Amino acid sequence: MKKMNISLAYKKDKRISQARLTLSEDLANFLAVNESEKKVKIIYSAEDEIIRISKTDEETIDNIKKEEKNKLIFFQTVKEIAIEKTTKGNKDYYTKKLFIPLPIINALEITGEDRSICIIKSENELHLIKERKMNKKKGMMITVKVNKGGVGKTFLSVQIGHGLALNQKKVLLLTSDSQNNILDYSFKESNIPEFKDGLKSFVKGNKGDIIKLRKNLDFIPLENNKFSPQFLNELPTFLEKMKEEYDFVIVDSIPTMKLDTTFVSCSEKIIIPVFCDRVTVEGALNVIDEAGIDKVLAVIINLYRSTATQNKFKEKLENAVKGTDIIFPPAIKEVSQIETLLEKGKTIWESESKLMQEVQESIFPILEKLL
Repeated sequence: MKKMNISLAYKKDKRISQARLTLSEDLANFLAVNESEKKVKIIYSAEDEIIRISKTDEETIDNIKKEEKNKLIFFQTVKEIAIEKTTKGNKDYYTKKLFIPLPIINALEITGEDRSICIIKSENELHLIKERKMNKKKGMMITVKVNKGGVGKTFLSVQIGHGLALNQKKVLLLTSDSQNNILDYSFKESNIPEFKDGLKSFVKGNKGDIIKLRKNLDFIPLENNKFSPQFLNELPTFLEKMKEEYDFVIVDSIPTMKLDTTFVSCSEKIIIPVFCDRVTVEGALNVIDEAGIDKVLAVIINLYRSTATQNKFKEKLENAVKGTDIIFPPAIKEVSQIETLLEKGKTIWESESKLMQEVQESIFPILEKLL
């Protein structure tokens, strides 16, 4: 996400006559505009107050819709990026300017004192959002991720989510797996709720099912694992809206999917669960390298047994995060009571067992950091 100011020009009567955004080199490259291909489509919808910019070869097709009170509800047009060339010494420099239609500027109430926007790259589109809308965002998005299945991502997502919810935080759980195992970890088998529409429906702008797992803890299920380019394109904008509504958005991710890549890129932090074996530890270290140390909130060992082999890999992990801000809490031991608890559809916070209290102690450092 990038913040920029819209430049405004005025008439003598102080009304805005022109609004332009000077595109940085990375934004111009993202849109793939140049001197011969400089047309972009501009779409604005009052429903989400987002300006969408994408490269196009279409001719100008203006589509403007207003309500009875002349309020702009939809605007679509095609514009050319203005490219200005200047020469300094023997080198040419190009400035690329996007002129934003005044009806959109007026609808967003952009003024000289309030002209800052946030720019989000979303697949092949730029999304421009007025900063005052972004400032409403108070939520943090966290993806629970590792490049291996069956490590306890769903278990940890539910336990961390419920722990935050019990501390009066509003939490939303999402998943990139259409098996929706979060439901199995939250309800008895006989009580698992059915749903019709979920994440894909919401992203399209339609209604969907929000399943209440616990007080302050919601879950939006995933219908299937087929994702259109349009869905992946619109997903980041939907996630930003969810951050406005929830204190925390936690994603139970599965590896090797484009959806997972989108979730990670939209997350402020990631949590990496691991087993103490060679494959999982190497996978966790790769995730740290890929995401960057600053993005990793915690690395947490699951199903731990104090054997020579596991202790060796535990020490390797400990050395890898030493000297960083990455949380490395006490390992979650392998205890059969966890399976019994999950079979009952309960979380670790709904048990007074001493063993479950030890598991809680492993989660506490993460909660304390977030709270």
